[in-house]
Amino acid sequence: MKTAVIYHSFFHTTEQYAKWIAEEIGAETIPMRKAKNLSGFDRLIIMSGTYAGWMPLAGFLRKNWGRLQGKEVVAVAVGALSEADTASKTSYQKIPPAIRSRIKYFKIRGATPFAGKEQRQQEILKSNLDRVLSYLKGESAG
Repeated sequence: MKTAVIYHSFFHTTEQYAKWIAEEIGAETIPMRKAKNLSGFDRLIIMSGTYAGWMPLAGFLRKNWGRLQGKEVVAVAVGALSEADTASKTSYQKIPPAIRSRIKYFKIRGATPFAGKEQRQQEILKSNLDRVLSYLKGESAG
């Protein structure tokens, strides 16, 4: 299955996660702004941070849904707030229901905005991707 990891990253956290995912599953990484021809891919992992209620991956999905249908689409939101937080739930709701019902969605831990290098190293861990990687590799996520 040919896979692309499409990402949008302001603070390089999502970019780092995208690279780790690509290494683990043998995928290609593509910055969101360069994601034009996706016809050669069977599975697309769309990633972005969440920024005060704005989540670029939601806009990408809405704008491109016509050409994404028929592919396996996995959306990964990266942010400092937990998945249970009201703001995280609000960001998820920005993905139209018709699209939400056809994708797999994950929210993972990002860095605290404007965190120092030491704090970022403690927050941005490859292990934060365990649920996502387990799903992508077809393992049962525990």
